Amino acid sequence: MMQFEQKTVDNLKIGDFSLFTKTVSETDIVLYAGISADFAPVHLNEQYAAQTRFGSRIAHPMLLGTMAGGAIYRLLSPSSICVKREFEVIAPVFAGETVTIRAEIASLDREHNRVVVEFECYNVKEELVLRGSSLEALDLVEGEQVKA
Repeated sequence: MMQFEQKTVDNLKIGDFSLFTKTVSETDIVLYAGISADFAPVHLNEQYAAQTRFGSRIAHPMLLGTMAGGAIYRLLSPSSICVKREFEVIAPVFAGETVTIRAEIASLDREHNRVVVEFECYNVKEELVLRGSSLEALDLVEGEQVKA
């Protein structure tokens, strides 16, 4: 049976971090478009996107923001849920590009079992493409409601 270490604010510390690396595939972009209903041509239509300042189709920024959850999950799993996530897009990511997201604990609220995680996403050229933060609730138990 697989067992997970229960993460709490008591066994975490500021500066703890994790990494998540993934190649953003054509399939990821198309599936995200279907899930989100964001069919903007800059993401899906190469002829249209070629005429934009990007010169080619780009991944949805929200897809990258969601991928930050991969790094956060590795840092806090299995006991966290996102309450609020904010991020800033610095540069585009294209299909086929590999990105690495670094998530680091920035603050701990022991009274409310909350953690603020800051994250940065880099492409293989080590260029920052996205950065942000996520407020995570910890110590979830059956029947507990998450409040912002």
